[in-house]
Amino acid sequence: MAGWTDRAPIEEHGITIGLCFLRPKSRGSVKLRSANSKDPALFDAGIFSNSDELEILVWGVKKSIEIPEAPSLARLIKRRALPVPGIEKSDNALRDYVRRTAKNVFHPVGTAKMGTVTDRMAVVDAELRVRGVQSLRVADASIMPRLVSGNTNASTMMIAERVARFFTDKEALSSSIAD
Repeated sequence: MAGWTDRAPIEEHGITIGLCFLRPKSRGSVKLRSANSKDPALFDAGIFSNSDELEILVWGVKKSIEIPEAPSLARLIKRRALPVPGIEKSDNALRDYVRRTAKNVFHPVGTAKMGTVTDRMAVVDAELRVRGVQSLRVADASIMPRLVSGNTNASTMMIAERVARFFTDKEALSSSIAD
């Protein structure tokens, strides 16, 4: 079972219902640990910093328990592995379960804000040049202001394609001026 790398897979056929926020409100952070560039950065995913999200996931777990119990599926299912049967009787137990098992899906964005010269929080400008650093651009998901409703791969490739065009368009322009 992909995504459950911290436990052994169940050795039977089964179904999995995975809950996911496409537009999470919780926000994390990336901070420097020190002035030493070799020190690893401090990452905080900020999971459940928006308390509504915990309650939404508790509701979602309840629904994910109800769906397989519907007559059309119940006749095909021998037992429920997770969450343990009976946990749905206590919202506090479900909250603890969600806190223990929730994972992010490894698509962080928004750590290198794009903005204008007057925007002090902007890390990069409209051509993705890093402010105050010569010859450095950022071409990844960090410049995206918000998470897209899907995998960030395609959006990141589009960002990289755009940055590549900044270079090739300038080269084409330079060579045509030289001619």
